[in-house]
Amino acid sequence: MNLKVIPTDKAQIYLLFYKPTSSDPFQNRLVSFFDGPFCHVEMAFSERFGEELWEKEVWGSSIYQGETVFFKPKTYKRDGYVSFGIDVSMNQMHKIRSYCRKQMDLKVPFCIKSMYAAYLPFQLMNTDATFCSKHVANALQYGGIYNGLGLNPALTTPSKLYRLLSSHSPILQVVPSRMIPANSQICSAKMVRELVNKNKNIG
Repeated sequence: MNLKVIPTDKAQIYLLFYKPTSSDPFQNRLVSFFDGPFCHVEMAFSERFGEELWEKEVWGSSIYQGETVFFKPKTYKRDGYVSFGIDVSMNQMHKIRSYCRKQMDLKVPFCIKSMYAAYLPFQLMNTDATFCSKHVANALQYGGIYNGLGLNPALTTPSKLYRLLSSHSPILQVVPSRMIPANSQICSAKMVRELVNKNKNIG
């Protein structure tokens, strides 16, 4: 019998950034116009039931305009997501999940004014209300991730957070947006580069 040892103190969270298209609502396109290419970000947690993606249940947390913070199962079938898997400890995972759940339980509302204020070079507003990238940045900081980089959640746009993740560890892998059996496979960053180079050679 072959036994597989799985580290008990390691976990992953996923950050999913959404890039709007020309058919998206004007609000989404306006946000990406100020600081592109993204207009929205969510945080996702994978509940492991087996080794395959279809043996997992994905929980997402973020907030939409006019609503309150959510923490619920999601499929992420929509096209347009670019995602990163971040390696965290189990303690960090539990802290981040508890933060997201608490924000949902408190029914923290969306604030469109603070969302647009995030595009300023200085903090203009101080409110408990939130927007997508502020919520995700606060959750990361609550879990002790990126605390030493001077990230101000109130001034964090989706694209700014993406740039931060692109330039610092611990990004581990690119995760496909479609987390369903027929369309899902996990590709490491090395595999992605090899595929890109292969396509270039074919052309």
